[in-house]
Amino acid sequence: MNRTVAIRRLTAALLCLILVLGAVSALAETKYIRTGYLVRLRSSPSTKARVIDAYPVGTKVNVLSKGDTWCKVRVSGKTGYMMTVYLYGSSGNSGGSGTMYVWTPSGTTLNLREEPNSWSTILGSYRVGTKVTVLKRGSVWTKVRVNGKVGYMGSQYLVSTK
Repeated sequence: MNRTVAIRRLTAALLCLILVLGAVSALAETKYIRTGYLVRLRSSPSTKARVIDAYPVGTKVNVLSKGDTWCKVRVSGKTGYMMTVYLYGSSGNSGGSGTMYVWTPSGTTLNLREEPNSWSTILGSYRVGTKVTVLKRGSVWTKVRVNGKVGYMGSQYLVSTK
């Protein structure tokens, strides 16, 4: 086989690989760390596995495969396993409307703010489990409607299940 044919075949194989990897990463579901002080990323799906790193509440995680107890994830360029119970949300709520619920790690209330910042006027405070309608989801602040009021809540404190 001459060199030109070999280079063309190698190029075609690399392009196919890039397309497949792109499709696989597009299938990854985006979730966020829901609870825990620092959630550990482990080398295998076991509490005895080596800890690769640890991440705080609100960290964005790409779920590669999901199980009842463990998810294979990619976070900050590292791949490993996190316990499913610590993850919530999905990319399906990232840009538009939907129903979500208030959740805080301490179980306290969550403030609805007039503007997307922590010094803005508080329009109300809502208990864990309160249903909100998402108007526009952001990475830090989410615009919501709750009990007829429209304002902003911290995105990391809104979950897709009660």
